[in-house]
Amino acid sequence: MTAKASRRAILAWGAVVLGARRALAESDADAKKARVLAEVSAARSTLHTLVGPFTQVRTVGLLSARVRSTGTLTFVRPDRLRWELSPPDAVTYWVTPEALAYRGRAGSGSVRASNPKAAAALDDLRTLLGGDLAHLSERYDLAVSGPDEGPFTFDATPKAGVATGGTHLTFVLSSDRVTPMSATIVEGPRDRTEITFGVLTKNADVDPALLRPPS
Repeated sequence: MTAKASRRAILAWGAVVLGARRALAESDADAKKARVLAEVSAARSTLHTLVGPFTQVRTVGLLSARVRSTGTLTFVRPDRLRWELSPPDAVTYWVTPEALAYRGRAGSGSVRASNPKAAAALDDLRTLLGGDLAHLSERYDLAVSGPDEGPFTFDATPKAGVATGGTHLTFVLSSDRVTPMSATIVEGPRDRTEITFGVLTKNADVDPALLRPPS
């Protein structure tokens, strides 16, 4: 075998080894994702309500502004959410299967869930807070990282041609496989919302009236 042929053989063998390693890594990542999603689904099967504080930082690129807000969330599985921003924002949002309703100092209104982008955004939020995370795989390419015991970081990239709530979604789930710790929703090149959750109480009693949007 000539020296040139030997180099070609070595390069070909190197490519085979590299491909095998890449395939093994992808297989391990898929197995970990499947395991973590199954664990989250099992852990959340006993979740009924989630209540607690959060801090929200909204970046609006067009205005070069960062708006920091605090508030309280009240989530009742599977699909009812109250998202209340404290003063000076003083605005409350209600997420239901039918619509997103809001009320604040400037007035009140609603956006019908039949709007594809609005419906996708609401569904993403409910799923992130307490739903079956495997459901996100219908609209996102989902990757999971973090130690086996948690916390877990989920990175969601929208699939082509599918309506989603943003252009990228990243969130962290605590080691209990239930409670969200933080979330970042990228809505465009310069717009994003970063949410940090405080101590969230699981399965607390919730007054049904809190989940009813204004009529």
